[in-house]
Amino acid sequence: MHIKAATLDDLLHRVFNKALKSTVRTQSSKGPARELMAVMLTLENPRARFSRTEKRGTLFSCLGETLWYLSGSNKLEVIEYYIPNYRQYSDLSRRATIAPGAYGPRIFGGKGRSQLDAVIDHLSTKKDTRQAVIQIFDSRDLGKKDVPCTCTLQFMARRGKLHMFTSMRSNDAYLGLPHDVFAFTLLQEIVARTISLDLGLYHHAVGSLHLYEIHDAQARQFLAEGWQAKMAMPPMPVGDPRPSIEWLLNVERALRNGNRHSLRGQSLDPYWLDLARLLRIKALLSGTDRRAIVREKNAMSSKVYDEYIRVKAQAAKVEVDDPQLHFSGLKVVDKA
Repeated sequence: MHIKAATLDDLLHRVFNKALKSTVRTQSSKGPARELMAVMLTLENPRARFSRTEKRGTLFSCLGETLWYLSGSNKLEVIEYYIPNYRQYSDLSRRATIAPGAYGPRIFGGKGRSQLDAVIDHLSTKKDTRQAVIQIFDSRDLGKKDVPCTCTLQFMARRGKLHMFTSMRSNDAYLGLPHDVFAFTLLQEIVARTISLDLGLYHHAVGSLHLYEIHDAQARQFLAEGWQAKMAMPPMPVGDPRPSIEWLLNVERALRNGNRHSLRGQSLDPYWLDLARLLRIKALLSGTDRRAIVREKNAMSSKVYDEYIRVKAQAAKVEVDDPQLHFSGLKVVDKA
């Protein structure tokens, strides 16, 4: 089965439609599920990587999990800041401090060169290679808890574009798929920029693509919202993005630990400053300073995140704390 779409929302729309009609049932520790087997998903615009719907709007958790990978960390306290139920979903004990199946150490860790460094070096010297593969699932994972769902990530440079092929042994269509597509397409763009190529197609092959029955109602509500506008993240700036990523990881670490991180005087491209402001808004949503949320939102160079921020701000009820102010399209308006 091959499902192709221009945006993540369009892809999810087609996946949920097919999954809800599937007659194949499976049973696992997480409950009964409807299953689609041997599925190939193709995202034609990898920058359209996050959902804009109210039901699957997961930008903060997607960005947080991706930065967790990029940092090379396996600490649960980091990912639980963005996904509070990560431990439960991964079937880890309350005493656990690390996630054995974390992707970060597997992609970026190890002694000497990381797998990603090796792939970038190989692509830089042999553009037509078929060996630019990162292995995530390992034979030692078999039968253990918190087993990686992703087997391999393959990068192929063809005709000036970098295409990516992800192989998944298993994928939760409702919870996992949006996060995986976001993280891996951002990694695809990082590699493409590092070796000075344009962004190609993203392919996502899954052995078992399943929708747990506990998510049937949410999937139907997602479909009821209808088709979303085709919007994408801005292109990543040309040039090696790794120094900017290191800066962003420092910002993330400071904000997650409750420290303010000034963005004033930074000479970085607005693309990276916008991502930092998203992280600041995430931190601010747990408080009552909605003026600060609006200031961060209005300072962003791209408007692609506006609707998502509005929905999250309303969900956090930050607009009810000051009777003198209210949100109107996320602009502070003084009541006369």
